Order: sequence, then C-alpha cells, then structure tokens
Amino acid sequence: MRNKTVGFVCNSLENVAGGLERQIIRTSKSFLSKGFKIYIFSFDNLSAKSFYEIPNEIKWIKCGGEIQANKFIKTIRRINQILFLRKKLNQYKIKNLITFHHGIFPRVLVASLFYNIYNIVSERNSLSHYKYIKLSKTNLGFISLFFANKITVQLGSYVNDYPFLLRKRIRVISNILKKPLKNYKTPQLESNKVSMAGRLSLQKNFTPLLEQIKSESPKDIQFIIAGEGDLKSTFKENYSELIKNKTVVFKGNIRNMDFFLSQSAIFCFPSLWEGYPNSLAEALRLGLPIVTSKRMQYLVEFVEHDVNGLVVDDHKLLDSIKILLKDKYKLNFMSQQSFKKYEALNDSKPINDWINLVEDKY
Repeated sequence: MRNKTVGFVCNSLENVAGGLERQIIRTSKSFLSKGFKIYIFSFDNLSAKSFYEIPNEIKWIKCGGEIQANKFIKTIRRINQILFLRKKLNQYKIKNLITFHHGIFPRVLVASLFYNIYNIVSERNSLSHYKYIKLSKTNLGFISLFFANKITVQLGSYVNDYPFLLRKRIRVISNILKKPLKNYKTPQLESNKVSMAGRLSLQKNFTPLLEQIKSESPKDIQFIIAGEGDLKSTFKENYSELIKNKTVVFKGNIRNMDFFLSQSAIFCFPSLWEGYPNSLAEALRLGLPIVTSKRMQYLVEFVEHDVNGLVVDDHKLLDSIKILLKDKYKLNFMSQQSFKKYEALNDSKPINDWINLVEDKY
C-alpha cells in the first residue's frame, strides 16, 4: 500500500464558492474519514480565507506569499512560489499529489521533480472548453499531462477527447455528492421562480437568457441567480431595470444551496461547457425540473429531454421555461424524474475509486 499522506493542489480557495472548491474539500474530508493525512496547497496569499469551512485536521498551505492568486506576476515571483511549494512537499513528506486541473500542473510538476511523488491530475473540465477560450489546446498545461502518472476525468464520455497515448492513464471518477434525501419532497413548483447558479463568467453563459428576459420583461416569472464573478458589474449595469423590479435577483455566493434551490420551480443551466455539473446535481437532488442547452445533451446521467427537463437551443431558453411553468402536470412528472436521476448518480462510490487510485490498484 502506498503512503497514506495525500496532498491536493488548486490555484485558489479564497472566498470562492464554485464546484471545484466544494469538491476539493469534500474529497479531502472523505480521504480524512478513511484514515489519510491530508494537506491542501494553493497559490493564495497568506491572508486568504476559504468560503467553505476546512476541517482543522486538514492543513491548508498557501504558496502565494503576498501575491493574490489569479493575478499576473513576474517570472521570478512565480519561481519563488514554486520553490516554496517544493519546500512544503518535502517538509510534509507528500508522496501522493492530486492537482485539480491541468492548467497549474506544470508548476506542480517542477515543484515535485525528483521527490518520487505519485502525480495525479484531476481534470475539472471537459476538453470542449477549448472551443470557447483563446488558449490553444497545445499549451504547456495540456502537454504536461504526458508527465502525469494518472489522470482522472469525471465522466466516461470525456475519455475519447484525449490523445490516444494518454487514455491508458485516465480513470473515470465521479464527484463526491451529498447523500440523497430519504424521501421525495415536491419543490415549490407553484412559485414561478427560476434558479440559476454558478460563477458570473463566460463559461456559465447567463447572457443569452438575460437578454431574452430583457427583451420580453416577463412580469410573472422571477429569475434568481447565485454566484459571484467578473461579470457581476456588467450584469448589474446591463440589466439594472430587471434588477430594480426584481425580475432578476443576484444573490451572490450562497452557503445553503438546498434552501436556495428549494424555493424555485425550475433550474436553468445554460453553460458553454462543464466538467461535472455540481450545481445541476444539487438541483436534481431536490427534484427540480431542468432547462438546459443542447451543448449539455451528452449529460444523459443528469438530464434527458422531455424526461426530467428540456434540452433546447439557447434562443429558446425563456420560451421553454414559460411553457414548462404553465404545465404543472409535466413539471411534477419531471421533478420526480430528476429526483430519480440523483439517486442513480449517487450509486457510485467515488471515494473507493480515489483510494484505489492512490494505492495504485486502479
């Protein structure tokens, strides 16, 4: 059996309430419950605070020095961060290192050279995201995957997106989810409220629906969005009238997602790309019908057209929501199907897969 010390690396945990942050902490806690010693490394500055609570038994090492994560820095300062990470990997005798996404893996690879560390890259996006960003797929982060011992992806459909030479190293490990509710409870299907959740960013693609709402100004539907991000000020400026009359409500980061989601009749999910759609899974857990983009049609484990939601083109998002809200019978049927979807998702035991991978049995 391999060493039972595991390190996780991510870019930042500072006041971020995204799926990656939830997963790194959930996975860490699951390892901890199995007797592993856990360290989390990030490139946050020393004053950073995590949005989600990190148990005292897990040590969080901030490698950013005085520099804030996600900011451009000079090469010499980046080298200093890498050297600091290297020092800490040696100090805490890390033998198993899980890096959350390939973008930061080159730094981790350099920091771990000659330390006999078992390097796992846990990819958090589908490779389809390269269609929507400026960065070429042949970037240093992607090339560095050829030096990883193992790579994890969250869904089996992602494996064939990788070069043939990498596929033997890839393992499919789904996200660690909350336990299903013991019994189905009908959400607020009469509320005419539509919830959305995610970082206010290009990826989550809230703009098409917001533009449709702005154009039609539906007075009998309220759209409630959880999340923070770079586009917040743009949204507040562009949709000020909708915000003023409370047709659209921006709630910021939410700690109690169950309460937030349970107040709505539909969950809308228009992302450009995803890895493992955590907010979608949380909506299924509470039995919410889904309206999503055709880009998500491969996510059959989560949503199927006319079964537990509607899978439509972007320009039909608002129309589809209005049609569903008027058909309470279909809403109720889809709600129950969403609940069943979540129960099926929860049948997997990802922590066992993680442990087998770390112990080199997978």
